[in-house]
Amino acid sequence: MKRELVATRATLAWAVLTASLLASGLLAASPTSAATTTTTYTATTSVNVRTGASTSQTILFQLQKGQSVLAAGKVSGDWLPITYDNTTAYVWAEYLTADKTAASLVLTGPAGRRTALANVNVRATASLDADITAILDEGTAITVTGYSSGAFAQVTVDGTTGWVHTQFLSTTTDTTPVAVARYTTTTDLALRTTASVAATNQGTISSGSTVGGTGTHSGTYSQVVYDGKVGWVITGYLDAVSGTTAAYVLPLRKATLYGAKASVPIRSAADATSTELGTITLGFAIRTTGTTDGIFTQVIWNGSTAWARTSKLTATATVDLGSDSLNKLEPYGKAAVLEVRANFPKITTIYGWRSSSAYSSDHPNGRAIDIMIPSYKSNKALGDSIAQYFIDNGKRLHVTYILWRQRSYTLSRGSWKAMEDRGSDTQNHMNHVHVSFEPS
Repeated sequence: MKRELVATRATLAWAVLTASLLASGLLAASPTSAATTTTTYTATTSVNVRTGASTSQTILFQLQKGQSVLAAGKVSGDWLPITYDNTTAYVWAEYLTADKTAASLVLTGPAGRRTALANVNVRATASLDADITAILDEGTAITVTGYSSGAFAQVTVDGTTGWVHTQFLSTTTDTTPVAVARYTTTTDLALRTTASVAATNQGTISSGSTVGGTGTHSGTYSQVVYDGKVGWVITGYLDAVSGTTAAYVLPLRKATLYGAKASVPIRSAADATSTELGTITLGFAIRTTGTTDGIFTQVIWNGSTAWARTSKLTATATVDLGSDSLNKLEPYGKAAVLEVRANFPKITTIYGWRSSSAYSSDHPNGRAIDIMIPSYKSNKALGDSIAQYFIDNGKRLHVTYILWRQRSYTLSRGSWKAMEDRGSDTQNHMNHVHVSFEPS
């Protein structure tokens, strides 16, 4: 890898490279800076990107509000085909807006590493006229962000953002996270697909195993690489091997406690006025270090230590909500059930987990509840008040969206939107308020 080359040398290298690639057939013609005419769409809220035009198709990732994508065709049956990772993926068009002027920066693939097919220039901007900031050798694994601008892919080199012409990059992106530290497991650990107790277990990592840590954490979980698989394990059971950089040494668990209230703030210091880093809910398992400071207990959070009020934690794990359907909910769902019972005594029936769902994975994942409205045809006001309660308290209760009377309300959008007619009063949510939650 070469750095700080003078402009004349960089220009000569580009000319020689281009001639070489033309002769070898790797480059059919000199790349140009002119972008092909494109149609782009921008997400108005978070929305799933799937392998096919159906909610039953595999979710590739979740597009976030404000991110733009490149259309691969016209909207058909409410689905927009897009270009993603050198193939066609699909997004529910209702949550996208066509850009009047094509977006200059679009998400066209996953972040990861692609290989340089030849010695390649890294440029300051997405243009052949831009300054060359580095020249990378053939075969170098280049970190890509997943974003493109015209014929250029956005990359990071030595912590600096740059641009490489996609003609000189492999089409396959290696998305496996890089391990930055090694740990020995202190107990048997489930390797989950996401940072949630409800996520699929890819297999059990035996106590005493060595795993690679990526330095990425989420709440009570840390991302690791083990036996060729990437997943999430509970932080607190990973003992850093000797010589590990201090920044990657993780706190170790001394005891496990549980949320004793509907909402338990996790704070940056043992002080009620300190920054709130997150919350846990009733029955949520939190690992502690065994250290206390006044009325606070030190807990393990986001790969480091934080604090929770001792009085809001308990050694008891069991929270019985009265039915298997509700007991299988994730903590955010359980906390919501308690709030409904406390604030709306007329509600006598709430459903939660079920094994399958035709429209989303929230019920099977334990992330949704259905609040049944008694005498719903004449009791619309009760349903309205419940829906509004979850809108008003949505951030605190970790709500993602609400369905009520054939309408949807997403917290990110901040407004109601009409839904298609699904057939019956139950399918159209006329007789119940549906509330979905973030993963716990």
